[in-house]
Amino acid sequence: MSIRSQTACAWAGLIGVLLIVVAFLIAGYIPAPRADATPHEIAAFYRNHTFMIRLGLLIGMVAMGGWAALVSVVWVQLNRIEGPRPVMAALQVVSGTACYVLLTLFVVLLAAAAFRPERAPESTQLLHDLGWFMAFLAAVPFMLEALATAVAVLGDHGARPLYPRWLGYVGLSVAVLLAPGDALLFVHSGPLAYDGVISYWIPLFAFGGWMAALSWCALRAARVDSSETERAAAVTNPRR
Repeated sequence: MSIRSQTACAWAGLIGVLLIVVAFLIAGYIPAPRADATPHEIAAFYRNHTFMIRLGLLIGMVAMGGWAALVSVVWVQLNRIEGPRPVMAALQVVSGTACYVLLTLFVVLLAAAAFRPERAPESTQLLHDLGWFMAFLAAVPFMLEALATAVAVLGDHGARPLYPRWLGYVGLSVAVLLAPGDALLFVHSGPLAYDGVISYWIPLFAFGGWMAALSWCALRAARVDSSETERAAAVTNPRR
């Protein structure tokens, strides 16, 4: 049952990242609305694309569940690596949970902006800004999740490491790539704005790629677990 659950959660993470991309495309958030747009321009965006934004955000809310499932299976598997004192596994699940909350609030706030597009433009812009801050300004939990996983993976010195070492280096790279996102608080245009290359495009692809790679490796680890369980069962109960 545990192995089936691990496999299901790993697949949920992989499907989730694909659905997130689909949701962003449907809602019109790829590319993101300009951070320096006026309140009337932001309000017009939500007023003119209300249904598609709502549909995309609904899909996005479902897709975020894939992240929760992925964090859960990675936590279980990192416990196998670290043994009785799984500090990095604990940090991974705590920061991963925080990421799930932030991603959920990201969708909820943008949905609130689309819920009453006739409200005052300044109010719509406020909800819109808050939504983007949840996903891109709050980079620290995402960085911690990637770092914790990377440290655990690179610290696996067993004869048959559960995760490939390249995943650890990917995690370290993702943590570095997400760090500049905090600078979006100080600018409204350019590469550091929340629609810019550094604060939006790089984190979007870095996090999406990290989520896909982590899902694939978790799926692979679940299969390894299944094979080891079958071999152990064969040794314990040999056929006569």
